[in-house]
Amino acid sequence: MSAQAGSSAPTDRQLAMGRVAAALVGLEALVIAGFAVFYLIELVLGAGSDPMVVIMSVVTMLVFVVGLGYAAVGLWRRHPRAQAPAIAFNFLLVPLGIALFQFAPAWLAAAVLVAAVGTIASAVGMGRLS
Repeated sequence: MSAQAGSSAPTDRQLAMGRVAAALVGLEALVIAGFAVFYLIELVLGAGSDPMVVIMSVVTMLVFVVGLGYAAVGLWRRHPRAQAPAIAFNFLLVPLGIALFQFAPAWLAAAVLVAAVGTIASAVGMGRLS
């Protein structure tokens, strides 16, 4: 019996969920890349208090951008190793979204929460990838 004998083709719904998850994770990567560019602009303008902290923050953001980019491509292609990082990252965004209600506009906090929960739901809705 081959390894693929028990697997079935994904349903249209599962394919759609995968596309939604990939799009949301890709959007998250773009937003983080935007923050990295903002930090670099602030550094060039001299607004950063400590250049090394700003540079390391940008490097950290870029690491997340690359990782989320790979996860987005993996979700789009239904690669089995793309689901877990996408879900884990978005579980980390849930408490961030909740905390943002105290420090940021309500629309921004709600957007983070909706994106995180939507990504988790769509990644889980893809079904088990193997």
